[in-house]
Amino acid sequence: MSKPAQTALRLVLARWLMRACLALMPKAQAPWAQAMAAELDEIRAAGAACSFAFGCLALALKLRLLSNWQSAAASAKRMTGAFVYRGLSGRLLKPMHTHMHEASVARIGAASACLAVLVGGVFMATTGAPKAWPWMNGLSLAFALASLALLPKQGLQTDQRLRDRLCLLLGSLLLASCALEAREGLNGRWLQLGPVSVQLVWLLVPSLLLLSNRPAGQAQASRHLGSGLGLLLAIAALWAQTEPMWLLLMGLMLLLRSARRSEPQAAHQANALLACLALLAAGLSSQHWQMPSSQAFVDQVLLQAWSHSPQPLLTGLMLAALLLLVLPGWRHRHAREHSLLWAGLLLMSLPGLLPTPLLGMGGSAILGYVLSLAAVSGPEPGPQAPSKAAHTPRHRREPHQAPWRRLKPR
Repeated sequence: MSKPAQTALRLVLARWLMRACLALMPKAQAPWAQAMAAELDEIRAAGAACSFAFGCLALALKLRLLSNWQSAAASAKRMTGAFVYRGLSGRLLKPMHTHMHEASVARIGAASACLAVLVGGVFMATTGAPKAWPWMNGLSLAFALASLALLPKQGLQTDQRLRDRLCLLLGSLLLASCALEAREGLNGRWLQLGPVSVQLVWLLVPSLLLLSNRPAGQAQASRHLGSGLGLLLAIAALWAQTEPMWLLLMGLMLLLRSARRSEPQAAHQANALLACLALLAAGLSSQHWQMPSSQAFVDQVLLQAWSHSPQPLLTGLMLAALLLLVLPGWRHRHAREHSLLWAGLLLMSLPGLLPTPLLGMGGSAILGYVLSLAAVSGPEPGPQAPSKAAHTPRHRREPHQAPWRRLKPR
């Protein structure tokens, strides 16, 4: 790629990063964010603009996390006051049970990820893998779990506008990653963050696919253009990076989504059109795709453990850990798309079409799995609770009185 084209792409990336900064910045610091955007417009050097935009985005993320932490502390304080003044009554326990049920998807997925990374680390440590690899997977898991705990999961589950904006942002970042140089012998584009290399496809595509799914109870709402445009940008980026496996999986997921009866007619047509585009792009990119060379402890890890490991118990634990990765969808209906997505990735990793996620070496898949748990749409609204009079025994109910009998003489 020529130098002017790289400069233009860096400037576009800086603009998109600044837009993400404006979206993440709390309302109290909105004038400050506008001043940052004005200062970015005056920077002409592409490298300086990207550095400034990255710094602004990091600051906005820090302020947003601080704001979410303060709001969570205020909510906890109000909940403590409710315990003190109301006691452990049914009116308090029912909302708490509902929130625990909604958060259990993230807890089950996080526990499954911890088990898979632990078993994979034991396999790598006992079969001659580099000593740093299990520790690197563990650090990636710790960073992913910390990020999952800080994300506003309730807003991500129910706020359709926020999900659309994030969809568009992730699609734009995926398209901007095409400007990164491809590495010899490796598929995809890799972002170098100090000593760590991150593959953006594994990091962004699972969350983007799940964010494009509308939350339950909003099937009749008008569709925003953000999710559709984000998916379209992702399809273009995956076609440019020659990722036919991801395009095939995306096309099948969108095709299944278009077959749901709960979606309106416009959503059916949009999902079917995007599915056809993804499958067509998969067919076109497969002509230039080459089977990646198998690397020990990265590709076909389960088959490697089956053929070389002298401990059948460890191999059985690895297989169980892989199956547990789809446990959130088996336990909760609204998380089935998450489980279907990762089940497809696991099936493609068995013959070596993709690296083995979580069991093998690779922090990008660990981050992608854990962070995609926050992108799962919320559960369907339950049935409306019956009135208090329905639970009151008949002999304790107040007798019905006519309106003229309720009037008391003065």
